[in-house]
Amino acid sequence: MSEKLKIGVLIVTFNNAEMLRSVIGAVVSQTRMPDEIVVIDNASSDNTREVVKEFQNIRYIRLDENTGSAGGFHEGIKTAVENNDFVMILDDDIGLESNAIEIMERYLKTLSKEYKLGAVRCRYVGQNRVEEVRKITGFAFRGTIISKDAIMDVGLPKKEYFLYAEDADYAYRINQKGWDVFIVPEHLIVDKREKAKLKVTVFGQDSLLYKERFRFYYAFRNQVDMYLKYKMWVKLTESLVYALKIIVLFVVLKRMKSFGFIKAIIDGIWDGFRSKLGKNPKYLPGVHAD
Repeated sequence: MSEKLKIGVLIVTFNNAEMLRSVIGAVVSQTRMPDEIVVIDNASSDNTREVVKEFQNIRYIRLDENTGSAGGFHEGIKTAVENNDFVMILDDDIGLESNAIEIMERYLKTLSKEYKLGAVRCRYVGQNRVEEVRKITGFAFRGTIISKDAIMDVGLPKKEYFLYAEDADYAYRINQKGWDVFIVPEHLIVDKREKAKLKVTVFGQDSLLYKERFRFYYAFRNQVDMYLKYKMWVKLTESLVYALKIIVLFVVLKRMKSFGFIKAIIDGIWDGFRSKLGKNPKYLPGVHAD
């Protein structure tokens, strides 16, 4: 590997123009500038295009339809890997320390000399600190830098998942191919997104539930599909038990139109067992399943 690494930054966005402006601003203000910035727009209906035009040298791709996070990462990684040795993956709702790329590049160079380096993950502000670099088996895409060599070996994320678990599936595939994945101790990313979950208290116990039913559908569908595919029987059992717990909670709560949420969970599990993937028109943002 050459001493000078080419590091591209990928940002996937959907109807979040103001936060996107902040993210791009943080990227272009880095002490170590990325070699390329790729923005994948999942067919936003707001002023995302105009926001991107405020900055120079952005490789902007607007998709014809909303393909979800899975489709956005699929297209973005395919694009960013063309010209770069590593791809740093971000969402449109994070804050980034000004020296994040500079610090991560040092780790990339060091780890590449000793390991078959597949990916390196930075930490979020607020996460429990680790004292040293250590190997991990799973990662979320946001805040992870993936090597071109690993991408060429493993392929692209599973766009058929649409939303949720595409990163868990990808991390598993990278590990199965023998690539090493690490997390570093520095806190370099701040999570600014509005939480998609609502805290409820039942019988004195707090639980977090998705606010929107489409999230339940894809989360359980994709988990079931993944665990079946890789024969992760313990995780599959845990997922089904958790689904039952959530259903019981909705029955007890008797609010938030519980039947629709319960149906989304059951539909997701059923479609997961059938490997019926892709974008389900009944379960999309803003669409309410009957």
